[in-house]
Amino acid sequence: ARLMRPVIVFTSFGVADKEVRERTLGSIVLDLRAKFKDWDVIEAYTSSFLRKKIAKDEGITIPSLDEALEKLAQDGCPRVLILPSHLTPGEEYEKKVRAAYEAYKGRIARLTLAGPVFESPADDAKVLTSLFLDLHVRPREELVLMGHGSPHQHNPVYDRLQQHIDREDLPVHVGVLEPSDRPNFDDVVARLEKTGHKDVLLAPLLLTGGTHVQDDMAGDGPDSWESRLEAAGYSVRVSPYGLGEYPAFRALYLEKAEAAM
Repeated sequence: ARLMRPVIVFTSFGVADKEVRERTLGSIVLDLRAKFKDWDVIEAYTSSFLRKKIAKDEGITIPSLDEALEKLAQDGCPRVLILPSHLTPGEEYEKKVRAAYEAYKGRIARLTLAGPVFESPADDAKVLTSLFLDLHVRPREELVLMGHGSPHQHNPVYDRLQQHIDREDLPVHVGVLEPSDRPNFDDVVARLEKTGHKDVLLAPLLLTGGTHVQDDMAGDGPDSWESRLEAAGYSVRVSPYGLGEYPAFRALYLEKAEAAM
């Protein structure tokens, strides 16, 4: 039998919108294949809802991480790297990614888990640098970044990023969508008020954007962050692009993969 090549399993929550998926996750896969020519790159999705939806709508079968690892273990793959697209070591990462890694590390000879993009405080500066390469904040404009947050436990990454931003004295304010997590929309507005500036650039701190950007961030409805900021007297410019559409941000995944190898 031919010797199996090592495999990178690029693992995401998943994206329903085909175009958004190709522009973000698809672009990262292409970057990985171009950089790591000796490795095969496959994808896994942690969301069973999205896997079912894509199978039904498009006839494309994307495995869960467990399914992907099970097949690689049975095929006797000698070396596997799990590369999560998850930005933070939050709930989804712990329950779906780390748990699968723990379950299979005895069955695959060399199984490695790469850390998420916001793994440690040292990552914050890299993330911000990558953002400012592609997000052009105008003079006297305040940048509001809308992240996801964790529904059942506080995700401290966003606070940590904000603290780093404040140490660097940057006009950036981080908030999360998840109503039970902090910093929330009201925290962001309280920070904006202190600046005295009225121009805001609103951008997603989300890998793929998609429905969160269309509805929660920049939707026409009164509840979107754009509508609420305008109602509070701010002039809002919107950048709808998910982080995965920025080459400089995608490069962070290549760095994480390389570090884990």
